[in-house]
Formats: sequence, structure tokens, C-alpha cells
Amino acid sequence: MSRGVAAFFLLTLAMPALAQDFVAPVQPRREIRPPAPKPVTPLDPDSAIEGVVAAAFQSRQPWQLINPLAPKGYGDGRYLTSWDPNDEGKPKGFIIFGVRFW
Repeated sequence: MSRGVAAFFLLTLAMPALAQDFVAPVQPRREIRPPAPKPVTPLDPDSAIEGVVAAAFQSRQPWQLINPLAPKGYGDGRYLTSWDPNDEGKPKGFIIFGVRFW
């Protein structure tokens, strides 16, 4: 019994000497950049057809056209508004369906 106890104490004292710490190699820190936000354009800028109807058909989420809390990327509706040529800054109405000739 005393040999077993002596062996146990020897092993207990020897264990910390045999233990090894694993230290991983230090990697240089990389700066993680968030991906650049893609601009959301509800209408194709090269389209000759414009207006609310065209925007509804060309948009993936047409309900964003009437959503007052829509993201800024969907625009503020100025491209769907006709403006008074005599008074700049004064809208005349909405463009329901329009064709651009230039």
C-alpha cells in the first residue's frame, strides 16, 4: 500500500513537469471591412419608359414605391413626379406612364 501511495505522489509531482502548453503562432490581425452597400435603383436608368407603372414592373419590390419608411436607395419619388416648368421646385403631379424620347 505504501508503494502505491508513494507512486501516486511521485506521479502527481511529475505531472506538471511533463505538461506542455500549446501556443498557436500569432497571426497578424486583419481588418475586416464590411461589403460596400450596393445602390438600390428601382428603375433601369437606360429605360425609355418611365412612371409609376414602369417602376412597379421593373422593381423587385414594388410595394417599396408606396412605403414611406422605404430605404433611401429607392429614391424619394422625384423621378416619378412631373415638375412645373414655370416654377422650379413645385411639383405638378405624378407620372403614371411616360415615354422619354432622348
